[in-house]
Amino acid sequence: MSNPMREAIEKGEFVVTCEVIPGRGANESNQQHEFKIAEEVWATGRVHAISVTDNPSGNPALLADSFAADLQSRGITPLIHFTGKDRSRNQIQSQFYMLQRWGMENLLLMTGDYQQSGWNGISRPVYDLDPIHMVQMANDFNAGLAVESRGKVSHEEAANFLPGVVVNPFKYLEGELIPQYYKLEKKVIAGARFVITQLGYDTRKMEELKWYLEDNGYNVPLIANIFLLNPGAARLMRQNVIAGCYINDDLMAKLEAEAKEEDKGKSARYLRAAKMTAIAKGLGYAGVHIGGFGIDVEGFNYILDTAEELKDQWRELAQELSYGDPNGYYYYQAEVGPDGKATGLNKHVESSRPERVRNRKVMAVYGISRIFHHLVLTEDKMFFPILANVMDWRERKKGVHRSHFIEHIAKTVLYHCQDCGDCGLEPAIYTCPMSRCPKQQRNGPCGGTVDGWCEVYPNQRYCIYFKAYHRLKKYNELYKLDSFITVPNDWALNETSGWSSYTHKRDNTAKRIFLAPRGSRGASIDVASAELQE
Repeated sequence: MSNPMREAIEKGEFVVTCEVIPGRGANESNQQHEFKIAEEVWATGRVHAISVTDNPSGNPALLADSFAADLQSRGITPLIHFTGKDRSRNQIQSQFYMLQRWGMENLLLMTGDYQQSGWNGISRPVYDLDPIHMVQMANDFNAGLAVESRGKVSHEEAANFLPGVVVNPFKYLEGELIPQYYKLEKKVIAGARFVITQLGYDTRKMEELKWYLEDNGYNVPLIANIFLLNPGAARLMRQNVIAGCYINDDLMAKLEAEAKEEDKGKSARYLRAAKMTAIAKGLGYAGVHIGGFGIDVEGFNYILDTAEELKDQWRELAQELSYGDPNGYYYYQAEVGPDGKATGLNKHVESSRPERVRNRKVMAVYGISRIFHHLVLTEDKMFFPILANVMDWRERKKGVHRSHFIEHIAKTVLYHCQDCGDCGLEPAIYTCPMSRCPKQQRNGPCGGTVDGWCEVYPNQRYCIYFKAYHRLKKYNELYKLDSFITVPNDWALNETSGWSSYTHKRDNTAKRIFLAPRGSRGASIDVASAELQE
């Protein structure tokens, strides 16, 4: 079976995907409706893949793989959303085998929304692998997965996955945005073949993302998320029930006014989507990802037809569709027209970075952590040989799984340690990613933060990478956030000494993948794998 999405990306054609949401149940009316919409949209011949969501908002639903398999059996190419929130790495590998067997290639690999419900209580979060790890696994499948048995390595049949990722450029704090971009770089370097944005309604941010990638040497197709927004969904986004989406007051007021019209704002929603599609084309995006509640084939055609009619007006539309934060941080400076008004676009000049957050919640225990790491955990410093010798002596005497009471108590008091044994404190700049990040992210933030706060604990707990950014910025060490990829947690080390695993080079620090220095990466999609270097 051909893959129109891959073919369009490789030929440089404008890619169009359309999203369906299977929802709860196995064969309920909502699934029948979504399947009907998918068939009708596909029949237009204007879409390259039908995108299938994976338990959106952290609620259980029909498995995306199952719905996608039904689509493919009808000759419809799916784009499968695939998150790590509910799956261990073994389950991910098993599902990749299944997708390979069924010939389904297009994957959108994401962290996933935090769990909000489940049978007989909220489900336990998994988050064993982050999107970077899943991209790496997909590309290992493409190379023929290496399997070791009895001292010999064999390779399985090569897959043909097309792994894509997401990014949220609609962040308005410097300490949220920069880590978001650093993590995107790691995804592209790991081998992501396309990028879809989070939904947002700010042309400057759309342009900013494209320029950021180009200015840093990354040649990867960008696909804009075009979402049909209604007032109900917008309210949930503003309440953070649907996480990671920014809706400002002006846009909310406009949506509420539109809802009072005779068609309850439907025509306005479709026109806005058409205008955003025209803007995406004007900015040079590689395609659009069209989704939202209530989409139908007539509206889908209207969006594409109207966008074509409006394509030459995209600069004027950019000024109209700029629902950002006027006081927020943008990576590039605002462009001002001859009339002295903002154009809704950027000047190709980087903004200054004045943000400074050094309160107790951000900086607590970091000072003592830096001193300890410098003196004791840095190999060429005075106390490291002592620690290494003590750890070696204790392992020879008591074995790897010996008691490590003092270490565990100290880490628990200072960092809420969960005793995983494969310590992620140093990569996360001394906030434990296992206990203080609900999604246990070791390579950068998810897209759900709000004003620097964790999506799960708003106004209570800062995102650990917002903290990391400001901790490192104070010491001019931001390079530490994007100088390497941290490998997945090794659960064989659980409840063992992290110090001993570190000194014996068993932990993630010994296996991390170092990246070329910033400014010399040039990681186009054709050479992304070459950027991984020890």
